[in-house]
Amino acid sequence: MSLAITRADVKAWFDTGDVPTAAQFKSLIDAFGMKYTETITLVADTDYTVTHGNAENALIVQVVDSNGVNVDIYWERDSSDPTNKVIINSSKAYASAEVTILT
Repeated sequence: MSLAITRADVKAWFDTGDVPTAAQFKSLIDAFGMKYTETITLVADTDYTVTHGNAENALIVQVVDSNGVNVDIYWERDSSDPTNKVIINSSKAYASAEVTILT
């Protein structure tokens, strides 16, 4: 887990003449959220598993239909593999839906 850093901290790493360290670059990368997107087909009231290598850190799981409208879903980390899998379930079927996982 990375420590909290401020914008001022990051800006100071890049002052004229400064050379950021590897640890500073890693902290900068860790400060950004990562986004994973996949197009899926949802069958009503059926679990759909999304495999994502950083699922244990999923903060937000959002699904939109082909018109960009949010889909009402239930999601959880897969108890059999919470590090890599997220389970999504919707009460309605969607032929083409886009799932986005933010970590």
